[in-house]
Amino acid sequence: MKLLKTLAATAALAFAVNANAAPGKDVRFVGETQFSGFCKAVVLDDIKVLRSSLARNVGRIGASQREVLRMVTAEDGLTCNGVNLIKFSVERDANSVHEYLTSRS
Repeated sequence: MKLLKTLAATAALAFAVNANAAPGKDVRFVGETQFSGFCKAVVLDDIKVLRSSLARNVGRIGASQREVLRMVTAEDGLTCNGVNLIKFSVERDANSVHEYLTSRS
């Protein structure tokens, strides 16, 4: 049962959310927008937005915020602009969010 739940959660994350933004321009989310909060947290370099997204997805993706974080930061998990969340935070110079992601995942 636990394996089935994990596979279902993994399947729910096998998508791409594109956050196409140039400095000084609004961000446009394309694709599976119900998880766009994670990409938005990186774009804004805002840990509060990230933690809010983690909390909102408890029960949908994982049983705890730590499990949700592991799922979205997995190499084959959530992607923003075609790369995983950790690489996206490096590309966007989102140092606060990058530190949070790497220290807790």
